Parts: sequence; structure tokens; C-alpha cells
Amino acid sequence: MRLGDRALGVLTLLGALALYFASRQFSPLPGQKYGAETLPMVISGLAAAVGIWLILQGWVSERGKPLAMVTDWASEPAAWGRIAAAILLITGFILAVDWLGFTLSSLVLLTALMLLTGARPLPALALSLVTVLVVQFAFGRLLLVPLPRGEFLSLPW
Repeated sequence: MRLGDRALGVLTLLGALALYFASRQFSPLPGQKYGAETLPMVISGLAAAVGIWLILQGWVSERGKPLAMVTDWASEPAAWGRIAAAILLITGFILAVDWLGFTLSSLVLLTALMLLTGARPLPALALSLVTVLVVQFAFGRLLLVPLPRGEFLSLPW
């Protein structure tokens, strides 16, 4: 299925509104001018601008066209199977990340998703490993975001 710019613009605008109202619920940081809600509110403003731009662009360029069209891949059962497998993999990641830890869970998830899209096993594993290590370093060390260590690697082997 292919969504036109108008439909994508409406979805982007709805997402921006949801993010804006959700970020208003964040509690402010004591003694700070800017709280935890600041960056999500800025992002929601930018997303709203993009959504409005998409709607206007679609309005001009897609007159008389449908909001969505069914494309060739949507008639293939294998494509829907890959979508279902991706959803199951992400659900499994969410359920397993606390026990396996971020590094191992992410490595399995990224490798499996790449294999699902037709990548060869060795490059998929290598790229997944590099990606996980870069993300682990960037968030865990540089930004000091606490990523789940996992209980699996803490077990006495």
C-alpha cells in the first residue's frame, strides 16, 4: 500500500499532536528553565510543520488521486509474512531486553531483521555488531543513558 502525501501529512500531524499533548505531562526539572518536555515539544512542532507541508503539497500535486493505493507487493502473502515476522521480532525484543540486556537483544534483533529483508548472514551480523556497539557507546557512555544490562550475562557460567 502506498499512502499519498495528504494521508502521510495527516498521520504526521496527528503524531505531532499526540507527542505535544503527551510531552505536556512531563514534570519540570527543579531549578531549570527547560524541562524534560522541551525537546519533545520542539520535535512535535517540527513534525506538525512537516505534516502541514505534506498536506499542502499533496493538495496541489495529487488532485483527483486516492489517498492510498494498493501496490504490487501487497498482493504477495510472503510480504505480509515478513511484516508479521518483523512485528513478532520487535515484540520479542521488548519482552527480552530486560533479561538478555540491550547489547545481546539488539544484536539478535538487527541481525534477524536484516536476514528477513534478504541480507546475507555474515554482512548482516557484522553490520549489526558495529551498529549495536556504536549505539551502546553513544547512549551508554556519551549520553549516560542507562541501557538494560540484562540478567542473562550476569548468570554464573
